[in-house]
Amino acid sequence: MKVIAVFGEESLQRALAARIHERVSLAHVARIQLAPKGKRRWLQSLASVTLGRGLRHAWGALQRHYDRRFPDWPPVETSLHPSANNIALLRLIEREKPNLVLVSGTDLLNRSTLERFGTKVMNLHTGISPYIKGGPNCTNWALTLGEFDLIGNTIMWIDPGIDSGAIIATERTPLTGRESLLELHLKVIEHAHDLYSRAVQAFAAGKDLPAVPQSSVAEGRLFLSREWNGQAIVRAAFNHRFRYRPFKSRPEIRLVPLD
Repeated sequence: MKVIAVFGEESLQRALAARIHERVSLAHVARIQLAPKGKRRWLQSLASVTLGRGLRHAWGALQRHYDRRFPDWPPVETSLHPSANNIALLRLIEREKPNLVLVSGTDLLNRSTLERFGTKVMNLHTGISPYIKGGPNCTNWALTLGEFDLIGNTIMWIDPGIDSGAIIATERTPLTGRESLLELHLKVIEHAHDLYSRAVQAFAAGKDLPAVPQSSVAEGRLFLSREWNGQAIVRAAFNHRFRYRPFKSRPEIRLVPLD
């Protein structure tokens, strides 16, 4: 079983690679070093500066947490690429012929890239598809919506769309409803890494994994980074501070079990 990971450069991705490697040995890690984006529009209003500060600080603390715990990539061969669609990466995949390619934290893979990979490609989405898809952070979008039972993670077979591939598994992150923002994001990421690792382990063991079309689950909603504006930030911060509590799972929300 040959597995290649195509991961972004964030500390979260280093942690994910290490945890998967503990269960299923990675043959190679292709690190995607994307060009830095422009500054996010946090300063759109006085309210976003004050209430949004907690969201920013929580995410920064989360990154530092994983920087400390996982300063290095797992001890396997690595390569560096500017995009998941980079020609050198395509040639590497074609040469190595892996049984499975793992993707997380990269730019969007286009159709021709996926066709040239010529193998199964698995993706992690830190949100519950198809109910909340997109970015920049679907945990925060769930807070903005006040739909706390949609905080969780999805493993899917990747396609060229945004978090739209056939679902392998969806799970809610186990929460008490009393988490601080840092605790909330940390629990989501820890759960994401565990769910992804279990899915890879199941594939390596030869299990027949689900491939549930998202359209058969629900219509779904796609959120774009440009929509993450001052109003959305304020609502997320307000809902966490004043409305976040132990929640009941809505029966109409359909999850796809891994086992």
